[in-house]
Amino acid sequence: MKKLLSIFLVVDIFTSYAQTEHTDSTLFKELNEVIIEASNQRTNSTSSTYIPLSRQKNSATDAISLLSQMAIPQLEVQSGNFNVKTISGQNVAIYINYTAASEQDLTGLRPNDVKKVEYLLYPQDPRFKGAQYVVHFVVQKYEWGGYTKFTANKWFGVNRTQGSVYSKFAYKAMNFDFFADERYITNRHNGTQSVETFHFPNLFGQGETMVERYTTPVSSRYRNNSNDFAFRAMYSSEKVQITNKLSFNLTSTPRNNLESQLSYKDDFLPLSSASTIASNHNWGLNYDFEAYTSLSDKLALNIEAQYQYGYNKQDSRYADDDLMIVNDARENNHQMRIIPNLVWNPNQHNSIMPLVAGEYYRTSIDYLGSSPSQQKYDVWGLAGGVRYTYIQPKWTAGTLLTWVYAKTNLTGTEITDNYPQGNIFGTFSPNDKNQFEFTWAFGKQVPGTYQKSPNMLQQDELMWYSGNPDLDNYWNHHIGLQYLWLPNNKWQLSADTYYYTERDRVVTLYSPTAPDGTMLRKYVNGGNYDVTMFGLSGTAKFFGGKLIAKVRPQYWHRNISGEYSLSLNEVTCSAQLTWYFGNFYLFGWYMTPSTYIPDESGIKAHTPSSYQIQLGWGKGGWRLSATAHNFLRSSWETTRQELYSRNYSFVKRDLGIDDHMRFQLSATYTFGYGKKVQRNDEVRATDGSNSAILK
Repeated sequence: MKKLLSIFLVVDIFTSYAQTEHTDSTLFKELNEVIIEASNQRTNSTSSTYIPLSRQKNSATDAISLLSQMAIPQLEVQSGNFNVKTISGQNVAIYINYTAASEQDLTGLRPNDVKKVEYLLYPQDPRFKGAQYVVHFVVQKYEWGGYTKFTANKWFGVNRTQGSVYSKFAYKAMNFDFFADERYITNRHNGTQSVETFHFPNLFGQGETMVERYTTPVSSRYRNNSNDFAFRAMYSSEKVQITNKLSFNLTSTPRNNLESQLSYKDDFLPLSSASTIASNHNWGLNYDFEAYTSLSDKLALNIEAQYQYGYNKQDSRYADDDLMIVNDARENNHQMRIIPNLVWNPNQHNSIMPLVAGEYYRTSIDYLGSSPSQQKYDVWGLAGGVRYTYIQPKWTAGTLLTWVYAKTNLTGTEITDNYPQGNIFGTFSPNDKNQFEFTWAFGKQVPGTYQKSPNMLQQDELMWYSGNPDLDNYWNHHIGLQYLWLPNNKWQLSADTYYYTERDRVVTLYSPTAPDGTMLRKYVNGGNYDVTMFGLSGTAKFFGGKLIAKVRPQYWHRNISGEYSLSLNEVTCSAQLTWYFGNFYLFGWYMTPSTYIPDESGIKAHTPSSYQIQLGWGKGGWRLSATAHNFLRSSWETTRQELYSRNYSFVKRDLGIDDHMRFQLSATYTFGYGKKVQRNDEVRATDGSNSAILK
């Protein structure tokens, strides 16, 4: 079950002028020219405001590319990735004119309409729904009319195409939005090359056995199609905003097939071929309603309600020379949520936000094939609490305390969760160039519904996997400190550190307890997960902003205990450089290799370096670009993984297209009509429904 509740400035734009004064006398004195540079960035205790340069807006194709080119020091933005985070890895809520934005919203945004970008800490407006970190695009408003935006992307080196259309029309207080897209991808380079070591005390009744298995991919075939459609109607006035949105998502993977060769040390089993033929089809229908009203100058209310229906169909057939395993599943799920947010500001120093959230999730899964069964999950959740903020001109302090109650019925087994969530925070800004932030967030993490599944399924001749209805919630803590310095328009610097821990986390455990003494992968509570990070982020602008550089070095210490005892230290660094010349720009980005430990396993994962160069041109409604990703890498390897445990160990090389060389051509054309459309937000489509099918 998802977390039911997130743990949660307008700044004036200064203009300046130079003047020359003449006296009444016939004696004149020539004055030297005085140039005063207006500040396009400033900060206070609750917000930082950045004004995008005209050349940045003229080059950007959407909201994310604009954020990337602006190189905001508090944000980690990877071009082409819509998952924006703080530099310390915290989730960021993105809004456009006080309305939550999704990936499709950000794709459809018209960069030339952006007036400023605000990075908000613990905003008090109820329309931000208690979010802790917010990126808010303040977009130009118009009187009436609209615009239509077409976007097309084609990748070479990998077979991928993507196109979308977004159209907006506004008349007086009403805004209407439509969005549709098509994404298509094929791939013949999937698979995993592995060496696995099994330790069995009594395999097939033959006593103690050690098996070493080698898997070599032979061929693969993957094809995926995805479509999103959305329509939204919004009424907006000075004190009231009402939104209704209907969206539909269809994702189809008709082929996800893999053929591999299996061999065993000492000829434990004869050389054989194994094939997996898999497919899935998912679709979801969503209705979203949101209403905001300003009840008085001290009181405001925002209500969000959502209904989602999803249908997921998943088929999988594994076969080798002697075995056939069929794992098919059909899932119907319903999800309803209502979240009212009330903000009361009795005076300029105090803000009180009562928080309530209610959620109901129901899913029915039919497992077909080799291990048939039927599972039904009903999850009721309720969260309530309050956030209090004390505000002074140069500092703020506050706390958020909530209590979550959830009742889950897993096919007749009832589980009740009852736990607190909280956050203590403070900010200090002695002037408009410096900002400090401290935060301590704590609470309990709820395992996913699929992790609590009582089902057990067979993966291959030596491995089974299952969920665990007896999983406990586990505590996590995040303590962070950040400093921001904005000395002038040319320089930006931030420094940050945090400590994150999970106590008695959920982890995958391997034990020889499956049928016939084979191996079972099961989710259990066990061991702690700890991460400490120190980082810097610096941005420099040269030649009047025509050359912008950003660098982000980080030191990491990760440690896990329990079944997988492991400690790891590393230094990573990312860097980007943008050069503007005329209507053209040249953008480069680089990320060092990384070695990390996922929080739900004892795996040590190694990822290669990643880099890209992009040449772009923009003028009027046109944006064109050509991008080379990882242009020196011919390998199809995406991740190398290592796991060492008492009963099961492996070394794996995952293959795919994500880190292989590829070349991308992009074109965007936007044309407007009418007279200055009143901008509120871009329409957003919704991803497919959540699934509780056991993974």
